Amino acid sequence: MLRYILRNYQFYLMVILYVIIGVYGGPALFIFLPLSVFFMKSRELWGDMLFGLIIVLVLSDLTPWFFSMQIFKGAKNTYISALALIFFLERYRFVPFSKVFNVFFPFFVYSFFPLIFSGTIIVSVQKTISYALLYLIIPNYVLYNFRRWGWDFFKNLIRFMTVVLLSGFIILYFGEFYAYMIGRFRGLFGNPNGLALFCFLLIMLTTVVSEINKDLLNWRDKAFVYGTALYFLIASGSRSSLLALIIFLVFGRFFAASPFLGFMALIGVFGILEVVLQNLEPIVMFLGIEDFVRLKTLESGSGRYFAWEFAWIHIQDYIVFGGGFGTDERIMRKHRIYLERMGHQGGVHNAYLSFWFDVGIIGLLLFFRSFILIFIKASKLVPMSIGVMFAVLFSVSYESWLVSSLNPFTIILVIILTIVSEEEIVGWKEELPMPEDQGDLALEPVLAI
Repeated sequence: MLRYILRNYQFYLMVILYVIIGVYGGPALFIFLPLSVFFMKSRELWGDMLFGLIIVLVLSDLTPWFFSMQIFKGAKNTYISALALIFFLERYRFVPFSKVFNVFFPFFVYSFFPLIFSGTIIVSVQKTISYALLYLIIPNYVLYNFRRWGWDFFKNLIRFMTVVLLSGFIILYFGEFYAYMIGRFRGLFGNPNGLALFCFLLIMLTTVVSEINKDLLNWRDKAFVYGTALYFLIASGSRSSLLALIIFLVFGRFFAASPFLGFMALIGVFGILEVVLQNLEPIVMFLGIEDFVRLKTLESGSGRYFAWEFAWIHIQDYIVFGGGFGTDERIMRKHRIYLERMGHQGGVHNAYLSFWFDVGIIGLLLFFRSFILIFIKASKLVPMSIGVMFAVLFSVSYESWLVSSLNPFTIILVIILTIVSEEEIVGWKEELPMPEDQGDLALEPVLAI
């Protein structure tokens, strides 16, 4: 890992520049971020361009506690805009295009209709466009990097995400107030649940990639990545992400062996879960893990159950067509004082309800129709994909991260979607054909980020 960081020190120096300019330069970050994208493009550092977006999204998630870095929340839009501009101006590079966007196309067409009912039209339009761009741009950048550098691109992505997790220790330098929330570690993320989600997605990404190309990572690499991710997942104290990971590992393996075994395992888990829920408190007390599972908050779901009930009442105003992207945030923010008085902080904490707020029941069905369809198709080539699908469907029951485009989590899921659904990646050969337009670049050694 140290050798990897030293080999890519220029990229990490640029990330440090992001932080310095974000803290001391203020609005200058709006100019520096897109310029850095064009600079990396001029140097043919296409992997860095994608990894740079991920770290910018991570830094924007950090801002609730580091107010000096609040600028990243707005500046991140300039980064993805630069990526989009390059994509549209140089479309020839990405031919043939990824098919991920096509599967979700009906949803994105419909998603503009609820804007008619939006209470914040400008914000809703921005969120709608950025969400569509994420599913259009990212899969094509992933494919292009795969065509240029092969599987080493994914190896570098896994290493990069591991470095992001380890960098969370830096926050300890600023004091426990910034590093912990109610005794739960949060690292570079705004809250412990964000850290846990990143760990959960890293483990799924590593497992899926290793399943397709079993020789990509040796046992030492896997042990280091899995060990790091599990350590931070446990340190975060997130119950939902830990359960989502278990669902992925169980269903992923069963479905990989046999679809029949997978569905039998699904039925079995639901049966066991019902028994556990009925006897949860004595089980927790017997195992002596009251602190980890936060037994006192189980009954209220850490305030989520009240938030869901509150959200459902207000969804009635948007039940068919929705109110455009951002409606869920606007409603919850409008009643923030009341919600905090009732013991809840944050948003809806449920992607299904958030989608219902934003695009109505029609948009909700369209999105998850595409979401499930792409995984079902992918399962023919990568049976483990069904495990990913069930794990994500469970995870978004407790967090709304899937509704947002510019966060450090949705982008990783879109990358996983691309990996399992693109035959060009799944049906890889040991020697990938080099694109004709690369020239001598095709003969260069694989570049890390």
